[in-house]
Amino acid sequence: MQISFFIAKRYVKKQGKIRLMYRLSRLACYSMVLGTAILLLILATMNGMQKLLSALFYTYTPALKIECQTGKTFLCDKEFKKKIMYVAGVTDIVEVLEATALTRLLDHQAIVTIKGVSNNFSTSGFYKNCKRMDGVAFLGDGRAKAAAGIGIAQFLQWTPHNNKLEVFYPKQDGHHLHKPYKRTTLEIDGLFSIAPPIDCKYIIAPIRFVEELTNGLNKRTHWEVVIHATAEVQNTQINIEKLLPNGYKVSNQTEQNATRRRAIFIERLSVCFIFALVLLLASLHIFFMLCMSILQKQKEIAILVSLGATPGAIGKIFFYNGMLVALKGILYGLMLGWGLSFLQQKFGIITFTKVSHRVAYPVEIHVLDFIYTAMATTLFSLLATLWPVKRAMQLAKKSLDGIAAVQ
Repeated sequence: MQISFFIAKRYVKKQGKIRLMYRLSRLACYSMVLGTAILLLILATMNGMQKLLSALFYTYTPALKIECQTGKTFLCDKEFKKKIMYVAGVTDIVEVLEATALTRLLDHQAIVTIKGVSNNFSTSGFYKNCKRMDGVAFLGDGRAKAAAGIGIAQFLQWTPHNNKLEVFYPKQDGHHLHKPYKRTTLEIDGLFSIAPPIDCKYIIAPIRFVEELTNGLNKRTHWEVVIHATAEVQNTQINIEKLLPNGYKVSNQTEQNATRRRAIFIERLSVCFIFALVLLLASLHIFFMLCMSILQKQKEIAILVSLGATPGAIGKIFFYNGMLVALKGILYGLMLGWGLSFLQQKFGIITFTKVSHRVAYPVEIHVLDFIYTAMATTLFSLLATLWPVKRAMQLAKKSLDGIAAVQ
């Protein structure tokens, strides 16, 4: 064991006999414990929120989505569709044609997105993930029926006896000054609920209704590819990409929600940066502890120099002293952060109200979070010891010069 490390350990234990140094040492250790635990809890909370929001977005996002890169719609090619159906892992393809229109029910109006779907809509992930889906039979008969999101139905004050919805859509064939809008009627035969952003935006209708409304015969906004539960999404996506002609793209759920995931990542980075600054302030306690320790041990530094200790060895003593206190605080902080995260994850101590019931605040622990937190706290501790170590070396060098002058 190096003599510098041995003396530093003795200093840490000996500080218990000096009331002021003991309090400074404990304060530095406790501040590192608290800062490390808070940073780890923040990372675990952000992980839980990211998982919760991703699950929320994925409920209404298809596993794979084929769309045109250059325009809003593309022509439906039956032969091309058959080729994709032969790809391993693909079980079905739901055709979708969307249109934004003005709707009116008595005195209430709303701008909605009408999602026209093919008759195999019940095989899609959207349908399977719905908390509620009424009136799916509208896909099988010839009448213009639809299922509206609960948010839209509440805004329009829809009732089963008052379900005739007027739909207005701009005419596409030339200029019509007197009647610029095409007007038709759509019967709301049921409601659906999957997520608030979708419930307040979409009305699901047969694709033939949207084709007639937009004069878009055989046009599609996108295809929703339904894959087998055991199929690998990435491999299936690569196989489909090989069949796609120029101007088409296929995207998975992560790529479809790239903007949201980027926003979550930026928020996570910002929060971690702010709490890293708080941790930097906590590491200043180590700085002040070492400064006070150097002032209190000036005589001991002179004695060690007279016994043959070099300035570098003196600097190592105070470096090890600060790092022993910091590493002790980091270790206890990681244990405390993990323990609190585990308790929250296991028992849901902290909850928030969701409609009529309470939901545990999401927390998820990742191994990399321990590594990042330990690296950040150790780095700040190293920075906090630089100036005190330099000062201790200067004092040792000054004492050494004094001894040389006497000789």
